[in-house]
Amino acid sequence: MKNLVALLFMISAFAVSVVSSKCYSCFSPNTTTCNETEVECLGDQCMTASQFINRDGDVFKSILKSCANETLCGTKGSVAVENSMFRFLANCCIGNLCNTDGYELLADDPTPNGVKCPSALCIGKIEECTSDKMMNCTGSMNKCFEFRGKAMDPSMAWKNYSSKGCINDDACKFNFDSAIGISEGQRQEFTC
Repeated sequence: MKNLVALLFMISAFAVSVVSSKCYSCFSPNTTTCNETEVECLGDQCMTASQFINRDGDVFKSILKSCANETLCGTKGSVAVENSMFRFLANCCIGNLCNTDGYELLADDPTPNGVKCPSALCIGKIEECTSDKMMNCTGSMNKCFEFRGKAMDPSMAWKNYSSKGCINDDACKFNFDSAIGISEGQRQEFTC
């Protein structure tokens, strides 16, 4: 009888440790607000992710609310390439429907950090984009990167991209898989 009681106690303790919660869920690839629905999540964390893209003066702001992807929680990504900037922030919280926050992005840090990288952006080309231009990296962008591949941008058009520029550790770690409103179709190269 003692063994049965102990077994039942262990099973109930395990059942209690499998936590679920509700989170707001929505996705808006080119606006800072979205129509929220409630979803059931495995785990107790919810997430709000904000993204900013400035490509030659065309600005795209996007927001995503969902169950938390714990590997993204607290990340702050920054990428700069010739006449373009990409930034994201993922905030997570614990509890039912806790992701009530709106679009939020930290201010860009324009302070040069001493790192210089080649800067090139070729849209419509998947071969290596070359340029003699160098850019001064700023803020947390402490590495150089190169990306070549096909992607769908926030304007919903599939294009080939070849680019080089500055990147920070979080953006290098998650590369463009963490982008909101950007779908990576075929990657030729991504290096940091």
